[in-house]
Amino acid sequence: MKVLLIDDNKDINEMVCLCLESQDITVKVVDEGREGLRSIKENHFDVVLLDLAMPGFSGFDIFKALKDEDLLRSKNIVIFTASSVTDNDVQEMLLTGAKGVLKKPISIDDLIETVEKFRQERN
Repeated sequence: MKVLLIDDNKDINEMVCLCLESQDITVKVVDEGREGLRSIKENHFDVVLLDLAMPGFSGFDIFKALKDEDLLRSKNIVIFTASSVTDNDVQEMLLTGAKGVLKKPISIDDLIETVEKFRQERN
């Protein structure tokens, strides 16, 4: 199983990698929005964990680009959100194609449970 993590926080990236790799899940980390969008388009990932609040080309921008290109429904996008993101924004993303939400600070159990759900659906 392959997961793409798009987040600019090195500590979170390290923690997510350790947790998921301990479950035999391959994780690719991208810390910049445009590179993240390119990775989504050019590679297959079973799950994309998308941080919304990144400088420059943000997770919101990635989400909008995927929506505009009608790619959302074919991707398993899970939103990584901090308290600064409104519930309305999250609800809109869930209605338009996001497959889940993980609120920061994330719990290890919630992270593994969320990703495992997609592994089970795949099998």
